[in-house]
Amino acid sequence: MRPNNKKHRLITEKLFPSTLPIRDAFGIAFFYLLLAASSLLLPSCNTTEPPIDNIKPGRRDYTWKVDTLFIPSTYLFKMWGNSPSDVWAVGPGGSLDKTIWHYDGNKWKTDGVSRSINPWTIYGFSADNVWIAGEEGRIWHYNGTKWSQNLWYKNSHFSETDFLDIWGESPNDIYAVGLADSSNIRLGLMLHYNGNNWKRVNIGFIKGILMKIRKGSKPNSKYFLWNQIQNNSADSTKYFIFENNKPTEIYHHIGARYFLTVINNEVIFTFDNEAYTYSNNTFNLIAKNPYPNNYTGVYGRSVKDIIWMMADGLTHFNGSDFKYILKFNDLSLSDGAVFNNDIFFLANNFNNSLNNLIYHGILK
Repeated sequence: MRPNNKKHRLITEKLFPSTLPIRDAFGIAFFYLLLAASSLLLPSCNTTEPPIDNIKPGRRDYTWKVDTLFIPSTYLFKMWGNSPSDVWAVGPGGSLDKTIWHYDGNKWKTDGVSRSINPWTIYGFSADNVWIAGEEGRIWHYNGTKWSQNLWYKNSHFSETDFLDIWGESPNDIYAVGLADSSNIRLGLMLHYNGNNWKRVNIGFIKGILMKIRKGSKPNSKYFLWNQIQNNSADSTKYFIFENNKPTEIYHHIGARYFLTVINNEVIFTFDNEAYTYSNNTFNLIAKNPYPNNYTGVYGRSVKDIIWMMADGLTHFNGSDFKYILKFNDLSLSDGAVFNNDIFFLANNFNNSLNNLIYHGILK
């Protein structure tokens, strides 16, 4: 779905309150997987990007191994890592002692401690500064030794508050976004952390769910928000620029699939099978996936090294064409983490509630 740069707002519609059973673990998992093959990518260390023609095409010669985690009724959906030997995976589940997993370079492990959080998202800055957020307005922090609750956000006007994304530029500048839900309305929710305290950001009246917040690190970069609105007939999506604590809508459409991420310091938007950057009030096409069974989740190291989630595996864009780098059947990808020579991707087998699979690709 190519965005119309002359008029970003393509269509409006009557909005209906969602009836999604948000607290049901399987409902959460399936809903979240359909909306987004979430999103978390380690930023590149490069502070500047050379002209696109001088960027080397990414390699495709991965060797693969897969780890299977047998976790009844728990669905791991988000990843973040400080290095290939320090990777986290989290997700909601029936057993609160098995929702947080860590990879030390050899094995995936959980400490088996039951915590009062069903995590939906994770982000960090170092091995001793990692954040998770999720249901009931809860945010937890890891200091390198232990996890502890940092916030339990409540709002008397809403029966439920949930965070779907946590992300920041620095340890003293973090945002958590999600939803505030009542019996007849669902609104976007945003909180900001300044290094000491969390405070709600007054973003006005945004219906639906704030799925993600991202910002590039190039000069004059801005924050962008991805807003998902559930509708009885078809879901719709909005993108906002967030500047001076004010969201400004730049795109609105019904029915297509979307995603928001950062690749090599630049925010990337996907619209069905197309990926774009955004500058000077214009969406700029960088890749178009020719395969019909693609998801919208994209990850990578540069615009010539993009890994694209598919319904049956992963494809890779090297600046010229797309090729499969991993194929499978009967699995649903949810998130990934990309490093210099390693990539990790989470997959779920919904035909077998015990299985969470983690694919680890290593360049030869």
